[in-house]
Amino acid sequence: MALMAAALLMATPAQAQFSFGVKGGVTLGSNDLMAFTDKDYALDLNNYAGFFIGPKMELRIPILGFGLEAAALYSQKGMTIGDNETFKQNSFLIPLNVKYAFGIGNIANVFIAAGPEFGFNVGETQRVFNNLTTDDITNVTTGGISAYVAKKSTLAINVGAGITLLNHLQVALNYNMPWGKTSEFTYIDSSEIENAENIKNGGEVSYDTFEKLTGTMEKAELATSYIKAGTIQLSVAYLF
Repeated sequence: MALMAAALLMATPAQAQFSFGVKGGVTLGSNDLMAFTDKDYALDLNNYAGFFIGPKMELRIPILGFGLEAAALYSQKGMTIGDNETFKQNSFLIPLNVKYAFGIGNIANVFIAAGPEFGFNVGETQRVFNNLTTDDITNVTTGGISAYVAKKSTLAINVGAGITLLNHLQVALNYNMPWGKTSEFTYIDSSEIENAENIKNGGEVSYDTFEKLTGTMEKAELATSYIKAGTIQLSVAYLF
């Protein structure tokens, strides 16, 4: 892919076509949860639809059918834990894709695209959920507290396809596969908190207090699950 991108960049100005535009769409998330360490717990975790929008540019070589696509996108997505707890994530995304297109007539062409996407979290990265119940995490006997920590930067691989109409309007469907974990979720049963010198703050625990609390406990008393959050993206773009 790197050699192909270099070849495209060395194309003569007469062959290359540059386009600038705007891209936006909706995001549907899916979480791949790794099992809690040493615990038979199951997390009631769901995603809700998000959105993304920002400028994009394309370099195309019509004779070869190949091209490069880059964008700078603001993205907002979120998740719910159980019935009441929510977490919203704001990110700045930079996808870099190699595209191949072939015509299906004078008014349209179909394309496939793939490449890396660099993500930078620009919002909240840590959240403590103080009131999780047995409905939120199954196979636990009592409630407890937990902390969700999202990585500040991520790397993912994009794979997608779409159609371009009249050389300006693009509609695409894309799957974003994370490279490694994107976040982690640590849970402490309330019985373990009582055994850890009752470190509480009026029933509410801040993230700093949560870190101090976990530092006093054995690993066997903690339950941690690592999360790989992939996304399905439906986008519409307009090239000027």
